[in-house]
Amino acid sequence: MANLKIPARALVVVMVMALATPVFADPSTEEKRVAAQNKRAEAAAKLDTLKANDAELESAVKALDAGVAVQAATTDAAQQALRAAELNLGTAQIRLANTEARMSELKVKAAEAAVRAYVHPGGDTLLEIVRSKDLGEASRRQALLAHVVSSDRDIVDQMRGARQDQQFERENLANAAEVASERKKAAADKLATLEKARIDQVRLKNALDVRIAEVTAEVAALSREEATLSNLIRARQLPVEAADTPSSNGGGGGGAAASAPAARTSGGMGWPTNGSVTSGFGYRWGSLHAGIDIANGVGTPIRAAKAGTIILAGWNGGYGNAIVIDHGGGFSTLYGHMTRLRASEGQRVSQGDLIGDMGSTGNSTGSHLHFETRVNGSPRDPTGYLP
Repeated sequence: MANLKIPARALVVVMVMALATPVFADPSTEEKRVAAQNKRAEAAAKLDTLKANDAELESAVKALDAGVAVQAATTDAAQQALRAAELNLGTAQIRLANTEARMSELKVKAAEAAVRAYVHPGGDTLLEIVRSKDLGEASRRQALLAHVVSSDRDIVDQMRGARQDQQFERENLANAAEVASERKKAAADKLATLEKARIDQVRLKNALDVRIAEVTAEVAALSREEATLSNLIRARQLPVEAADTPSSNGGGGGGAAASAPAARTSGGMGWPTNGSVTSGFGYRWGSLHAGIDIANGVGTPIRAAKAGTIILAGWNGGYGNAIVIDHGGGFSTLYGHMTRLRASEGQRVSQGDLIGDMGSTGNSTGSHLHFETRVNGSPRDPTGYLP
């Protein structure tokens, strides 16, 4: 019996260790992938939705979607591990209860054996033999008494083995309880992280939905003014002089700068204001955004990107308070949504002159400058002309 107990205990230990260790095909690769995804999701969750550009917002939503998927998978794995640990704990409790019940039975048997030993001391064997009618009966009685003595010794051996089992089962129960407690905490932590990720996911998705709705509405409103505005610019522009047109660094690419510092110039052009570029030139969710949006607080100074003559200054439908500056050579710049105009039609301005204050007039997504560059009245990507 003793030889059979050792393999059984070893098997229990192996099972406990197996349940305590998560199984992955390649732990290092999986951990690195999850860690990288979690970092991207954490960065996305910190995104300032008001200052972020369209691409950053879309990218952040995708990162959080992926992050939530990863967190959901790890939370599910943690829950499964907890259930396995609780099952192992329950099994350990049952095993200990069974061992203690066996100990109680053996204690009763040991007590009965002690009473027999006290009532019938060791001399009873000789007495029983003397009282026997013949040697055959005496032999049978001696064998029976020998069996009783052997049984008493076996009870003692069983109690010794049961005590060893009890000690092992108690240690196993303590280990199982510790594992279950750790996994319960881990599962709770994973669930809390998942809930936070889902809250961030909803927040950014809502922000993206709002951005899409606002931008598409703004673009639609500006598009309604497009034909009239283009014709007006062409009619009021100075004669075409190609030499005066600023060189483009590949306009039409649709890119967006991270920020717009006002003092820099390149190819004769400078940034018209300070702020964050929140929407670039190009198609946005099915509609053409004909300029770039530079966001900042209401009242932020708007300055002429290049010297020229103001050919339009005033209310212009979806553009709100807007100014158009003709720079010659068929090239012009447009400044929309201003809360206040500080220059007038026909005025000659130099690069960097104050022409208005940033605002949100017309059809606008919030305080920002809608800035366009046009050649012969047609929109071109401003980033191709800006430093």
